[in-house]
Amino acid sequence: MPTYQHQCSCGVRFEATRPVASAKASVPCPSCKKAVLPSLPATVASTFRKDVTGPGPQNTGIHDLDTHIDRVIGQSAAQGWGIAQRRDSDKQAVLRANPGTERGDLGRNTDGSYRVLAPKERKEHDTVFERNNQIVRKHLENGGGRQT
Repeated sequence: MPTYQHQCSCGVRFEATRPVASAKASVPCPSCKKAVLPSLPATVASTFRKDVTGPGPQNTGIHDLDTHIDRVIGQSAAQGWGIAQRRDSDKQAVLRANPGTERGDLGRNTDGSYRVLAPKERKEHDTVFERNNQIVRKHLENGGGRQT
């Protein structure tokens, strides 16, 4: 239900939540009890009652909204795959230019391009990566943060 804001002539500002059907009805001021008409709703909360039937986005029951959501999800997925393919292509180019180099030998520059890590950088990377894996394993062994 929407929450409507009211401003009484006595100076009191207050909110009242009520159905849209009675949106234009006046409400008594909590201070002076004078009838006050609402302004625009401050917030509107709504829910769609639709059973979840699968892993994808669910139908809300509103055709235009569903079409828009589907279009946005599709555009986002296409954009994400495009970025992933560009990054992979950039990595492959660096690997071809440096025979004997593996993917784990690559680092990312601040501009988003890739380079071969110096031996010291690779060692630091491996140390940090292993430490992170240890922390994750310990976290999972302790129940993964779930409260029992």
